[in-house]
Parts: sequence; structure tokens; C-alpha cells
Amino acid sequence: MSKKNRPPQFPQGPKPANISESTAQEKLPNAQRNSHPVVNQNPVIPSPQNLGNSSAVQPEQMSLTAHQHIQEYLKAATKANIEKEDLNAVLRLSQHLRVFGLLSAVGYLNQSNSQENNETRKRTVPVWGLLLGQMLGTTNASNALERRELMETVATMARQNPAEYMATWRKSLILAEQWNFWARAYTKGE
Repeated sequence: MSKKNRPPQFPQGPKPANISESTAQEKLPNAQRNSHPVVNQNPVIPSPQNLGNSSAVQPEQMSLTAHQHIQEYLKAATKANIEKEDLNAVLRLSQHLRVFGLLSAVGYLNQSNSQENNETRKRTVPVWGLLLGQMLGTTNASNALERRELMETVATMARQNPAEYMATWRKSLILAEQWNFWARAYTKGE
């Protein structure tokens, strides 16, 4: 196509009085184009009833929740402080969640090919089981049956409700940072 037959790149039409003002208006979302801002008439106010049931991540609650989870671990393990190996297990859980995901983390709890004398696994499974179990609303996930149920719950969620699974995974990533913080806070200084 020759230059003469091509339509102009910039259409020639009536120009607005103030070009910069009209361009700025086009870039604004609809709510900001109006002279009156749109205000949400029905804001959602978190309450104790909808905090636990919602799959939405509430960052303001994560530190408190993580602290409670670490306290539950200390109580279940009958320890006053987090030991170095327990801290390493919490840090490994955080890394595993970031790299592999929530389903993989609960799958790790149920590995049947684990070696009997694997010290890392002996330290990791109780910590991971309790923290993941607390996050997902079960009591402890300390025995094999509870860990199996936890894995099946997460696998079902991932299959049947991917949006809820992704929200739960995001929640676990936020909680993992807080678990790390509180585990370090309860580690005995050496």
C-alpha cells in the first residue's frame, strides 16, 4: 500500500478546547471522572463471626493467628522455648510453601517412603503438622490418620474449588512469614 492511499495515523477531527484535560480524563477510571466520588454504602466490617469463615486473607489478623499457632505448638510439645531444630522446621515450611505450594507441604507430611532414622523428618513433621493443621482449622494433625485427612481436605479443595485453594495458599504464605517471626521470638538465646 502506498503512502498516499493509507489512512492517516492520527485522525483529523474536531479537537477539544483543552487537549491535556481530555486526555487526563480518559485515563481516569469511571468513578473518578464524575465530580462526585462513589462511596461504598455497605462496607464489610470484620466481625468474629465472619473472620474465621472467610477464605479472604486478613493481614491485620495474621500476626495474632501465627502467634497463637506457635503457642499451640509449644503447648503440644510441652516446651517453654522453640529449639533450633524446631526453628529450622518452621523456616523450611515457609520455604516449601513459597516454592512448592500448600498441597505439596501437606503431601510431605504423608510420605510413606520416609526413612525411620531421618532426624530432619522427625523434627519437621510435628511442627508442620501442627502449624498447617491449625491454619486449616483442624486440631493438631499429629498422627498419621489426621495428616491423611488434612492432605485429602487440601487436595479436594484444590480440585473442586481452585479459588479457595489459591486464597488459602496466599494465607499460608502470609502466615509463614509470621510463623518465622514468632518462632524466632520464642527461640532460646544461645
